[in-house]
Formats: sequence, structure tokens, C-alpha cells
Amino acid sequence: MLNATIEKSLRDTEQRLRTAHATHLGYPYNLTARSPIPSGMADLLINNLGDPYAGSHFASEVCALERDAVAWLQELWECDAAGETWGSVGASGTEGNLWAIYLGREALPSAVLIHSAEAHYSIPKAARLLRIEAVSVRCHANGAIDVGALSEVLPRLEGRPVIVALTCGTTMKGAHDDVAAVVTCLDAHGFGRDRRYVHLDGALNAMVLPFLDGVSEGIKPSFRHGIDSISTSGHKMIGTPMPCGVLIARKQHVNRVASSIAYLRSNDTTLMGSRNGHAVVAVWARLLGHGRAGYAADARRCVASSQTMSARLREAHVPVLCNEHGMTVVFPEPSEAIVRRYQLACYRGQAHAIIMPNVEESLLGEFLGDYLAWWAHASQLTRRVGVAA
Repeated sequence: MLNATIEKSLRDTEQRLRTAHATHLGYPYNLTARSPIPSGMADLLINNLGDPYAGSHFASEVCALERDAVAWLQELWECDAAGETWGSVGASGTEGNLWAIYLGREALPSAVLIHSAEAHYSIPKAARLLRIEAVSVRCHANGAIDVGALSEVLPRLEGRPVIVALTCGTTMKGAHDDVAAVVTCLDAHGFGRDRRYVHLDGALNAMVLPFLDGVSEGIKPSFRHGIDSISTSGHKMIGTPMPCGVLIARKQHVNRVASSIAYLRSNDTTLMGSRNGHAVVAVWARLLGHGRAGYAADARRCVASSQTMSARLREAHVPVLCNEHGMTVVFPEPSEAIVRRYQLACYRGQAHAIIMPNVEESLLGEFLGDYLAWWAHASQLTRRVGVAA
């Protein structure tokens, strides 16, 4: 039994979180779904030790559910050849990025890591942790990698192989790197399959683009591009109630780093030894329960709402960026009160809102009312200063 002090603290914390969730706009968390974990399992230790495909003799695991969840995403991301890819559920999209880059380094020990200037911070962090030289490539104004700039970088590498980290939905602008164009560029510069490892960070939009119509083949998250791995986050579009992520990689790279652990009767193929089985249950239940139709409806509604929001802001002469097929709307950073109320992410004078499935029209209307009132006031002040000058 909990004492009164602990119970009050937990009640207060729950209320604070529910209040914050009600006006949350700045980060890509899917707050619609209730926990899919049955109450009877909440008190159970569930630890997916070892390789998801080998399991272990540790019986408190749900590796079968993990394999089902991975298979769902393998089909979504067009892993055509059966048995050639491997996947696991980890702690986050960041863990997936780190492990993928590690797999790339083990395949190509002398490789240089190449990423765009808009890549998630976990990419250069992985380079520091793994002691890999990293090169940042400039982006277009919309946040997508500039393939022309990549063409300028590649000849400077003095024959070294490359690990290329691309993004499907960049952090601040929601841009989609053209995977097909990058692969073509690598081929043209002599970086064939034996001299490159290509990873796609699809933390958010790898669970969006596959469900939309009219998406260019080049930006789709797909192993048909000849890439080596894709990662996504569970707590974003998938909708789990805890941070987690999924990585899928070509099995040849995983086999290269696998080692047998005798006392587990399994293989060590993941970054963490103990992995959260409750996260596995949540990912599995969300993917199979919500299904392709559910995610398609979510993706279409969110993209449509982002376009509506962008149009409303432009009508008020607010400079806005919203990438095609994106759910991220970028605009000038407002007052601190608005930033705090809606928990907006801000960078260099810009802020963004991300229209996730939990963002209803009422919340958008409330935000637009607050933002446009601030914008009108700020614009009036700017005009006054201009006249005074």
C-alpha cells in the first residue's frame, strides 16, 4: 500500500501531465491511444533478453510478439527478400540510430559518417560515441539534404568508404531526404554496395509516408532503394505510452557483430542486454490493433490539418514552411507564454507545431487564436518602430 504522501504526489503528477497533454503541439508524440498493455500484465517483469529470433531460456519474455511487430514493419518498408532482414524493439529511435551506425562501422571500419545539417542530434552524437569522423552536408531551405552538396563532399574522402545517415521527416522542418537520389549519387561517385552503408532515420515519417497517396518513390522509406537499415520511434506515430523504437537492418550486418552468450542460450545482437518487454507488447498491440487502415486515416488527417493550419497562418501574412506530405508547420517564434503553453520546439527564432493524431480542431483553433493575436501585436510594434526610425 502507498502512504498518503506518495498517493498525493502521484495524483498531482498525473494531473500535471494530463494538463500538459491537453495543449501539447511542439513535439511528435501520439497522445491519442490508451495503453494497450492489459492491466494484468502491468505488474509482470517482461524482459526480452538476447536475440529476438533466438529467444533464450529466460521465460519472462515476449520475443514472439516482437518478431510479429518487426514483420509488420518489414512488410511496410518493403523488405522483399524473406529472411534477409532482422529487427528488434529498443529504447528509442536514438538507440536505433546508434546501433545502425555501429553496424555500419563494423562493416566498414574506416568509413566516414555523412549526414545532413538537419539530421537529428543523435547522429553526430553516435559519431562521437563510436569515434567516427563525421561530415555534415548542407540542406535546401526546406530542410532536405542537398544532393549537389553531397556530390561536392564525396570526392574529398580520399577513397574511404561511407556511412550515410538520411532522414524521413527532419526534426525541425519535417523534410524528407531523397533516398533514391542519394543512392544514385553514391553510385555515380564509385560508392557501390561494398563501399557504403545507408541508414534511414524514420523516427516520425517512416510511419506516415507509406500511408499517403502521391508520394514520390524517391523519398519513401523502403529497402527497395538498396539501403541497409531503417529506424522509427514507438512513442511517435505508432502511439506507445512509453519511449521506445524499432530498428530493422539487413541480417548480414547483424550476423557480423553477433556473439553467443552461453548462459542465455541466445545471441547478443542488440545494444541493450535487457530490453523492455512492455514496450514490445505496446508496439505489437498498436501495430496489429490499429492496423494499416488506422494509420492511413491518421496520416491523411494529420497532413490535411497541417495544410489547413499553414493556410490560416499565411492568410495573416505569417511566413510559414510546411513540406509536402509533412505534419510539421514552421513559423516565427512567438512569446514565451505561447511557447510554454503549447510546448513549442524553437530554434534560431523559428518554432514549429507538429500535427499529431491527438491534435483536434479545437486545439488548433485555440493555438491559432493565441498566435495570430500575438502576431498582430508584434507586427504593429514593428511598424511603430519602423515609423519612429
